[in-house]
Amino acid sequence: MPYPNEHSCRLIEPVKFEKNSFRRIVKGKLNIIIGRLKGDKTMTTQAYRYSVDDWYKDDAAKHCKDAGGNFEAAKESNEIKDFTNPINNEFIP
Repeated sequence: MPYPNEHSCRLIEPVKFEKNSFRRIVKGKLNIIIGRLKGDKTMTTQAYRYSVDDWYKDDAAKHCKDAGGNFEAAKESNEIKDFTNPINNEFIP
């Protein structure tokens, strides 16, 4: 699922983790999602998140690929639509 403000990198499917075990750790500009795999007692990295303010899409994608994950770019914001009449440039309500 694309997020509006961050790129994502899934390493392990969330269904393999215990419910309510997820936590977010921030290390520098990298957000790390960790959780407890079903049957384990230790925490495991499930995903990375890359703020669009700190990461270019290509850099985040490379980091994700190097980690062996599945990358998904942040959801692009909707473009502002121009509601003006092209003939006389007046606003169309």
